[in-house]
Amino acid sequence: MNVRAVSSIIGVLIATATANADAQTKVNRGLPLDATGAVRVYNLVGSVRITGWKNDSVAVRGTLPKWGVLHMGGGRGGIKMFVEGADERNPGPANIEVMVPVRAKVWVKTATASIDVSGVSGSLDLYVVGGDITVKGNPADVNAEAIDGSITISGSPAWVRAKSASGNVSINGSSSDVTCSTVSGKIDVDGTKFEKAKFESVTGNIRFAGSFERGGLVNFDTHSGSIEIGMPAGSPADLDVVSIAGSIVNKLTSSKPLPGRYGRGSELSTSSGEGGTRVVVRSFKGPVVLLRKD
Repeated sequence: MNVRAVSSIIGVLIATATANADAQTKVNRGLPLDATGAVRVYNLVGSVRITGWKNDSVAVRGTLPKWGVLHMGGGRGGIKMFVEGADERNPGPANIEVMVPVRAKVWVKTATASIDVSGVSGSLDLYVVGGDITVKGNPADVNAEAIDGSITISGSPAWVRAKSASGNVSINGSSSDVTCSTVSGKIDVDGTKFEKAKFESVTGNIRFAGSFERGGLVNFDTHSGSIEIGMPAGSPADLDVVSIAGSIVNKLTSSKPLPGRYGRGSELSTSSGEGGTRVVVRSFKGPVVLLRKD
């Protein structure tokens, strides 16, 4: 390769790097906020990371698309912010990290931007269209909704509502009151201390591995997805299982499924441990499997 060719390649690399640098604008802003104040964030494309910290203030840092603007304002009781691009039809990605007081109430809405929240013990309201939602920690309550994105919650929120159309919903931890629903996505749950819970899908599979609180009520419901429920031996559960056109496999107790009352499918009523928690399982044509997880 001659000197002229090498010089041309170097020139192209430098021009590309300069263009990429010019295509983004750095942001670094902050405002005071009460310890239990509210924060609202709106960002169409890119990513939003929310992190709890001990300061009574909000700090925002990250990058905006070229000519993008971060509008931010409010008082000590509440702060709003949103990213505005120069081109509304193609706004470009904005990747921002927002530091908020640990007990703040947080609302985030995006289109394709992913949402990642950690270290917040206040309430969370999170909405995406095509991005993913990830929550880590022990917020007071979580309301998370996605259209095509997946939702992952790791920790012990007291109250959870997680809903997705085609994305998966995963819970790893515990909650006394939880509802998860999907259309075609999977529901995957690992945890303990579920007292009031509902897991629903249309065609997506449901997998549960964990235990329930005595005296609770837990529902599993799907049209054509499979349902797998695994519990430790002796877990307190009174199970009422019906699959209208599917099969039931019971490896949790010694009870045998019976043929369905309409000449197809299967039914099963059985208790694990000393009972005490009502577990209702309904499937139209998907299989149901009960397992012992020691």
